[in-house]
Amino acid sequence: MSLISGDEQPLRVAILADDATGAGDTVAQFAERGWPSYLQRTDELPPLPSVSALARSLNTRVLPGPEAFSITEAATRGMLEGGVTRLYLKVDSTMRGSVANQLKGALRAWREIYPESFVVLCPAYPAMGRTISRGRLFVDGVALEDSPAGTDPVTPMRTSSFSELVPGCGIVPAGAPGELPQAIRAAAREHDVVVVEAASAEALDTLSGIIAQLGPKALPAGSAGLALALAKAWHPHGGSAAAAPVMKIGGAVLILRTSANAVSRRQVARVAESLRSEDVATLSLTPSDLSSEKSVRDGIGRSRMLRPGLPVRILEVPDERIEGESLVEASRRVARGMASAVAAIVADARIEALVLLGGDGVDATLAALGVRNLRVIRNIVEGVPVSETLETQGRKLIVVTKAGGFGDENTLLTVLDWLRG
Repeated sequence: MSLISGDEQPLRVAILADDATGAGDTVAQFAERGWPSYLQRTDELPPLPSVSALARSLNTRVLPGPEAFSITEAATRGMLEGGVTRLYLKVDSTMRGSVANQLKGALRAWREIYPESFVVLCPAYPAMGRTISRGRLFVDGVALEDSPAGTDPVTPMRTSSFSELVPGCGIVPAGAPGELPQAIRAAAREHDVVVVEAASAEALDTLSGIIAQLGPKALPAGSAGLALALAKAWHPHGGSAAAAPVMKIGGAVLILRTSANAVSRRQVARVAESLRSEDVATLSLTPSDLSSEKSVRDGIGRSRMLRPGLPVRILEVPDERIEGESLVEASRRVARGMASAVAAIVADARIEALVLLGGDGVDATLAALGVRNLRVIRNIVEGVPVSETLETQGRKLIVVTKAGGFGDENTLLTVLDWLRG
């Protein structure tokens, strides 16, 4: 299906992300710069204006390398056939997952149309504490392997060295802006993937300008940090941030935490601590509660989650490990079970806004609710986008998504204040 519609010369950016929260916070950067922006969940594309940004999650983060390669290759080829003129590969800002294989898969398909192309990789996100220097990735000034990403329960990171994270890559040190284009071109003559160091928003602005000058020959990959700079560099009119709409909601908010990250745990705890007991209900389902749809509904029924008039409901992932399954399979099964719980609560209570923490939970929840596409409005705070569903059983839902490790302990309180106008 072609993406092209209207009379304007098409400039359509496709964002292929390794998980759902990454797709959302990246396309939100384009929304911040005035692009009509959408989050695609199925093969069915929403009607798009000729200048637009569209993100899709490939759910490749926890997949083995060969699967991540083939899925990314096929998705890239599909976007090219659909009329995409620019592609952005969104990878985790802490390089979790099969990143090297995702880059290889995308580049193979992209070279079918642009044979001299190469990947420009820069997952730096200075606003979130992710920086690159001396060929290594740092989180809040700490080497990646010594940061919380080093003990991630599903994809622990054991090294911060890009020469190990992306074998065979070329590394371009941070330098004078006037020297950077030549250095990138020189590295690209010998390497398929060129890693560019960056430790500031200004460095990302400089890099995005170079990528725009190189055109489709440069296939950019990185976090939502570089995406914001590219949204300005690629926009035909320079891009201007749209004013945030008033989002004061009258219904209840449901917070779902499927992320096991300690940051997200504390954020949810702060919400529960800050509200009156009569205004919030918290439920953590056990692995046995998640064994079937009936047991999910029984677990909800035993709680206060369906009490009328409750402003905030919090649903949390079990702390116990599901025995007899790999971490990947266990996380998927938990996400599906939690999504069934969300669908049951949304059906039986007046839920107007969902706040979803963790990529697996986002994807499974939207699937359980029958959401095919989202219109992304903008970021509430850095890395936390707000969207609205284009269709959900005849009603619209406000959806806020957040990666588990993003933000400080008060981030969810800020989100709730924003939603209340």
